[in-house]
Amino acid sequence: MVRQTDGVAVGGHLVRRASTVCLVRDGDQLEVLMVQRPFTSRVMPGGWVFPGGAVDDSDADPPMRFGPIPHDDWKVAALRELIEETGIWLTSVGAIDRPTTDDAFGDVASSEHMIDPNALIYFSNWITPKVFPVRFDTRFYVSHIGNGVHGRVDGDELIDLAWVNPHDALDNERTGEWEVAFPTRETLKLFAAESSAADIATKFRAVAPAPPVEPRLFVSETEVKILVPGDAGYESAGPSQDDPTILSRLWAVVSKGGPVPAEFRSRP
Repeated sequence: MVRQTDGVAVGGHLVRRASTVCLVRDGDQLEVLMVQRPFTSRVMPGGWVFPGGAVDDSDADPPMRFGPIPHDDWKVAALRELIEETGIWLTSVGAIDRPTTDDAFGDVASSEHMIDPNALIYFSNWITPKVFPVRFDTRFYVSHIGNGVHGRVDGDELIDLAWVNPHDALDNERTGEWEVAFPTRETLKLFAAESSAADIATKFRAVAPAPPVEPRLFVSETEVKILVPGDAGYESAGPSQDDPTILSRLWAVVSKGGPVPAEFRSRP
């Protein structure tokens, strides 16, 4: 559930803070939870994403059942959004499915459960390219849970839910069956390199989170590409990020049906 926030300044631009939750589990194979946006969404209609949303002011002062004070509002937002979007609670006794309303704080405050912020492992940070008027500084968390939890979506804000092997999710993206955003795809690649959810949790608990990544756009007359540090052309694309025509040129490529990342495509 994306809420309006004041955001924080990154490179002189206003950026909204957000949190994303990647739930992983071990069954017959490694699985990660993904959810589908409605086709009416303004952002990536029909796209497959991980649960999450913007950090709200109230996330700094949640119910006591959200863990010890002072609260980490990034983690609180992740836990709250997971509850609101999927009905999955990460508690002191493990992950559970529980019927919820759109008031996660009220639901938790009136329950007998303690939410466990330590169930979340912070492992990466993605910042929307500076060319966009609405930007997010998003922390990605992973949590290893058991097999007895499924989750649910409301059919409105999210329309579908799937526990999927990361390799299968990447195959769905490659074949065009799923639309997957760039940071989501890169995260799926990280998970696909591991053999189990337990390995993922062990790996990311043992290392510091990766430095923040702020992609850059490359826009020619015929194509659009997202570049990250280390990619060919990333450094040379720096000056063009301040070009006031870059978005109009991007949408010109979209209108021509040129190759563009999923973030800029729309589906019927």
